[in-house]
Amino acid sequence: RRLRPDGALLLPRRHVGEGRSLMGDYQRDDLYDRPQAVVDFRFDERTAAVFPDMIHRSVPGYATLLQLLAVIGADIVPPGGRVYDLGCALGGTSIALQQHMTADASIIAVDNSAAMTDRLAAYIAGSGIANISVEQADITTLELAPADLVLMTLTLQFIPPDERDALLKRIRCALRPGGALLLAKKPRPADDRLRRWHEAFKAAQGYSQLAIAQKRESLEHIMQTDRYAAVEARLHRAGFRSVIPCFRALPFCAWVATAA
Repeated sequence: RRLRPDGALLLPRRHVGEGRSLMGDYQRDDLYDRPQAVVDFRFDERTAAVFPDMIHRSVPGYATLLQLLAVIGADIVPPGGRVYDLGCALGGTSIALQQHMTADASIIAVDNSAAMTDRLAAYIAGSGIANISVEQADITTLELAPADLVLMTLTLQFIPPDERDALLKRIRCALRPGGALLLAKKPRPADDRLRRWHEAFKAAQGYSQLAIAQKRESLEHIMQTDRYAAVEARLHRAGFRSVIPCFRALPFCAWVATAA
């Protein structure tokens, strides 16, 4: 087994054509290396083309996070179960999980970015993965069928704050008995040292101070983070009774939220 470019420990990598990956040729993330008039961050084709490199170099412990979500998720999803991966991006969490589920369980991977879903759908089709379907949709309005597990990996911080409680409540209502939400998020640190250490981590991965500063500016208006305690409070308000932390790496955290 090898790491996929987005950090997923998973399928042997296949190629088509002139050595091209089924998900395309991914590039090094240099979007903010040059001085520029910074605009709001977008999950467009430019971002999709560098996303595996971006997320691996920006999120400490990302590969471990995906493996943990896969192992925990597999313990929750029954044979024939249904999973939603909301804000799936290039599907790292879905692809990690599907290797641990029974073959008759299914994952619906959803993202509002066509650049992401097109690449993910092409990879899944080319890899012959039968139990992941991909849908381009707005997760804040998506009608959810009854599900055993919902995944949200680094997605909630991009939902407008005044829409987060309603989305979490809809997820809770869609879960079958024994179901759960696996939520990974970047809360706003209470201690500014966590922010500084995270930026030091990115510098250690090869990002320049210019790139770090310009990306921070691009995210300022679209990534509005909650405090750690506020995330747990939202989960409880949505009707989750058990909220268990399962991962932490600098400011990044993950929880298992269940009804029981």
